[in-house]
Amino acid sequence: MENGQVCPVCGTTIEDFRRSGLLGCANCYTVFREEIGGMVRRTQKSDLHVGKFPSVKEEKYSFILEQQLLKESLERALREKRYADAEQLKERLKESNRILREEERK
Repeated sequence: MENGQVCPVCGTTIEDFRRSGLLGCANCYTVFREEIGGMVRRTQKSDLHVGKFPSVKEEKYSFILEQQLLKESLERALREKRYADAEQLKERLKESNRILREEERK
């Protein structure tokens, strides 16, 4: 393991993320912020994506970031013809979108 960090909530390591393209929970975004920040900056040209949600509350930030990373991971899995991984990512993205819609209704 490169940096020795482990998410205290779910046990995910940065190597797990690099291998699968997935983080284990919302807390991973805080634990691995520096490691995944470069990817977010390259993709979004900023540390914070504002897109559809310019006034997004800070507590929703990690959730929205997770959706972006899931989309990127899904695209990568499809490019690499890892269809089983892509299907799993697609299901996680659907669930993530469902939860976000529920939160927005509150």
